[in-house]
Amino acid sequence: MSENEKNIPDMPVSDNQVQTAADTSSPITNDPQESEKIDPARQADTAVSKNNTSPPVKKTMSRKMRHALLSGGITLLVLVCFVLVNLIAGTLTDKFSALTADVTSNKSFALTEQSVNIAKAVSKKVTVTFLSERSAYIAIDPYCKQTAFMAEEMEKYSEGMIEVRYVDIVRNPTFVEQYPSETLSTTDIIIACGDNSRILTVSDLYHFETYSDSYQYIASSEAETALDNAIVSVTTEELTNVVLITDNCSQDYSYFVKTLNSSGYHVCELSLNASDIPSDTDMVLIYAPAQDYTETAVEKLRSFLKKDGKYGKSLLFAADSQDVSTPHLDALLSEYGMELEHGFAFEADSSRINSSSSNFYDGIMCQFFSDRYTSLIKDSHPVITGYSRPISILNAEVAQPLLSYSDYSGLCPFDADDSWDVSSAITGNTFVLAEGRQGSVDNPSVLVVSGTYRVFTKSYYGSAYSNQKYFSTLLASVNHREASHVTLADKVISQFDINISQQTAANLGFVVYALIPILILGVGFTVFLLRRHK
Repeated sequence: MSENEKNIPDMPVSDNQVQTAADTSSPITNDPQESEKIDPARQADTAVSKNNTSPPVKKTMSRKMRHALLSGGITLLVLVCFVLVNLIAGTLTDKFSALTADVTSNKSFALTEQSVNIAKAVSKKVTVTFLSERSAYIAIDPYCKQTAFMAEEMEKYSEGMIEVRYVDIVRNPTFVEQYPSETLSTTDIIIACGDNSRILTVSDLYHFETYSDSYQYIASSEAETALDNAIVSVTTEELTNVVLITDNCSQDYSYFVKTLNSSGYHVCELSLNASDIPSDTDMVLIYAPAQDYTETAVEKLRSFLKKDGKYGKSLLFAADSQDVSTPHLDALLSEYGMELEHGFAFEADSSRINSSSSNFYDGIMCQFFSDRYTSLIKDSHPVITGYSRPISILNAEVAQPLLSYSDYSGLCPFDADDSWDVSSAITGNTFVLAEGRQGSVDNPSVLVVSGTYRVFTKSYYGSAYSNQKYFSTLLASVNHREASHVTLADKVISQFDINISQQTAANLGFVVYALIPILILGVGFTVFLLRRHK
């Protein structure tokens, strides 16, 4: 190599020159320019450069973006599916109660075995009509939701014999025209079978208690009991013929007659002054007479009870609480060992007086002096009376008291003035319901006397107290038929009424609200990282 060639500096070679040198297939020549193009060192550098060639920047960023979008899309899709599954499950359980599971501690939403058997035994078509849209009704209160669920459960067990439907009477006002004598509410339920129907109001469905003497709230549910009894009453084929005596009747008896008709009693009205009592009559009802009956009319009642010495009949006498002179009727009562006294029964024990009452005579919660008809009654739900006349027992061998006031009760004379002293009149155990029996032990005729007709009015008989339960049992017994009233334990729904421990509930909440979302996000992020570095 010449001295001049040694002093020649290295010249940069362009990419095009490298590419040309690499691609040429010509042999090495002595031409300096050609030798420069095929320098072995530069050729090696070029080969390394080709092996480490990176993709264009624009193409690399596009690929990363696709990976990020794919990972985010997968994560979002999983979250959307999770939400949709919950929404679909909620919708299905609202539409189809069979898909729900009752995990409340006392099975508040589940039917008892007795209710299941009643539903299975229904042999006639029964409609249970809620007077609101379903979504609106169950949104009123958890107890309303419970009522709807139990009705739907009975529909399922009835194998098509019970139909539950929802009619919004606000949007369909013509529906109420089928019940012209009723004032229907959107919270009412109508149970119907053929021409028989029963209307359940909130007072029939729930037990209310008062808070601070002004606010009422639902303390427990009697909805299952009410539904059972309504279905039994409209489907019963066992009819009892009842004659209501219209002579001298001073008070409205329509509500009591309606409840009797819906419970398998066929009630017809009759005047003793104009007609005789039909021979197929099972029970006679005397309701709040404002005057005495004639001697002839009372003789018809006496003959009815004796039935030519066969007995086996019943008479319910609901007295007017006012001072009415009825010597002919009094004579009939005395034959059955009882007498109506002239005065008001009063209660001096304030704990036995309903909170809505402001005196000693009205809204009195009775004690059961006899347990003859108490099989369906709970101590927390007594019978309630108001403005009643006391009943004296003249012959304990024939008659016995059934309901009484407390040891701090007594009789206030009708003519009492301002000088009358309550404390001095306290005698205790003032009787307001009693019965007398005549005839054979196995088949007697029974005369039941109530000191007031008020126990059978809507405000009392239709209340949350046990008037209807008690008298349903009484009337069934004296008329030799099975009681049509079913009594089940009340159900209470609390806000957090789930049959699991507090720790288990906390763990379940953590899993649903924290762990599952975190796992979903973690899976999505992992997929994102793996895709990014692939």
